[in-house]
Amino acid sequence: MYRKFTVPIPDAPGKMTEKKAKDGSVYIYYEYGRIYHRDRKYTIPNRVCIGKKDPGNGSRMFPNDKYFEYFPDESALDVPEHIGGRSSCLRSGAYVVISFLLKKHKILEWLENRFGEKNGGLSADLASYLLISERNSAQHYPDYAYSHPLFTPDMRIYSDSKVGNLLRDDITRDDIIAFTEWWNKGKDHRRRIYISYDSTNKHCQAGDIDMIEGGHSKSGVDGEPVFNVSVAIDLKERMPLFYEDYLGSIVDVTQLEHMVDKAIGLGYRNIGFVLDRGYFSRSNISYMDDNGYSFIMMVKGRRQLVSTAVLANKGTFENRRACHIWEHSVNGTTVMARIYEGDRRDRFLHIYYSPRRNSLERAAFELMLTKLSAELERLIGKDCSGRSMAKYEKYYDLSYADDRGRHVLVMCSERTDETEREISLCGYFCLISSDRMDASEALKTYKSRDASEKLFASDKTFLGSRTSRIQSESSLRSKTFLEFIALIIRSRFYSCIADHVSATRRKRNYMNVVSVIAELEKIELVRIGDGVYRLDHAITARQKEILSVFGMSSDDMKKSCRDISNRLAAIDSADIRNGVGDADVRDDSKIEDEEEEEWQE
Repeated sequence: MYRKFTVPIPDAPGKMTEKKAKDGSVYIYYEYGRIYHRDRKYTIPNRVCIGKKDPGNGSRMFPNDKYFEYFPDESALDVPEHIGGRSSCLRSGAYVVISFLLKKHKILEWLENRFGEKNGGLSADLASYLLISERNSAQHYPDYAYSHPLFTPDMRIYSDSKVGNLLRDDITRDDIIAFTEWWNKGKDHRRRIYISYDSTNKHCQAGDIDMIEGGHSKSGVDGEPVFNVSVAIDLKERMPLFYEDYLGSIVDVTQLEHMVDKAIGLGYRNIGFVLDRGYFSRSNISYMDDNGYSFIMMVKGRRQLVSTAVLANKGTFENRRACHIWEHSVNGTTVMARIYEGDRRDRFLHIYYSPRRNSLERAAFELMLTKLSAELERLIGKDCSGRSMAKYEKYYDLSYADDRGRHVLVMCSERTDETEREISLCGYFCLISSDRMDASEALKTYKSRDASEKLFASDKTFLGSRTSRIQSESSLRSKTFLEFIALIIRSRFYSCIADHVSATRRKRNYMNVVSVIAELEKIELVRIGDGVYRLDHAITARQKEILSVFGMSSDDMKKSCRDISNRLAAIDSADIRNGVGDADVRDDSKIEDEEEEEWQE
């Protein structure tokens, strides 16, 4: 079988022979030995066909198995860019939906116009690979491409070295800026956009990248080499708008101003922020007020600033069905409150209660008390003067005795008023918003930020994004750019699923992004017998429901699969015409017999 890539014709003077067939094809033969016939008194060469000459390049050929047998050293060094062959079973369902979304938002068109058909298609394939496989290692991409339809011309499967070249050389900083400007140009700049400003950091050990600096990583270890990424999302449309990658040593809060500047530069004026509990402080809230920015901010119910409001409203909404937010299985209510002493205005404080969270937090709190009590029992009668006792003093009254300068612990008793207060706050959490909205709207807006966390955060679903696995700054920026494109498509999955759940008021266990992709991956094209790809089985009722989430039907899926099959058939037909297809296989032994007869004559 002749491979679907070319190699240089070996340089072996006196041993290489060409033979032209009746159809015009030229075959390359290698003389591997000679046999002298005493009775006939002449030498007969032993030749073997090692390839077929490339009609477009006289110095190259399409190799067969014999080439790799007789020239193992040359074939090992000549690694082709295009790896021929593909699986007889192609997972097509997720590809069809991703293709539909890429074309709907004209992202594929932009990539091909900007980078060319080859690199544009490969960029779309890499974004799909990131989304479907939840990996970001280039060396695993050929394995993904082997079993999936592709956006590249002729569905070519490129090696990991080609992927590395694309990331390092073919995607520039100007390309990334151009995409950001194009992507935001058509948005409604008058609408309030909420910036999901929960930056994450990613590990990288490459020492020659300026962006990588020692910072406070999410693992809790200071000084680790990381870089930061933050994302701006239009939470009403649930669509990512732009992202920022910046030095690992920069503290998140100090980058906030530059994030706002970038949003203003893209034409947005009505800006708000969605922040996690780490940003809850008087200084940050004052900063938002002073600059006229709206915000939605998470805060735990145990925080002193809001716990008073939680306890004041405790028992007024937890069991009321009118306060139930069924999408998230919580009850919520909204009150007006000044959340800290000296606050200059009333805030919209959204208080939520989750029975499931209550049981988990109560169990965790009881376990913590048990551990603290056991530790205190072991400290009875011992000198504690050099030990920090703050974590015990919060929940226990401690009695000490002065024994010749030693601070000896003699007795401890639980502070039931404090522990009961903590228990009464289990299951509660709060959001604070500067704009008027009800508890359901505030929670849905805050939860929309999960779309960005799922891809970028190191401890979320997209596990492959914990580290970058690159060796240059250009590759780092390019890979983050492709992850952003994958994030856009993932956000569309998230949004369509959320709208479907809200409309049907049924949240099935498979209606989440990961499960939906896994279910779509079960729609497969198989190639048997005549070499034509066909659907392996009928589309199931579950798959039909999932397709309806994206406005597609089973007929749309079948048509797309037929189109994929026709494309592959056309590719194979072209390969056969060019002499590199599976059908273009000749019996080498017969060729050698014919050659020997010619020499004898």
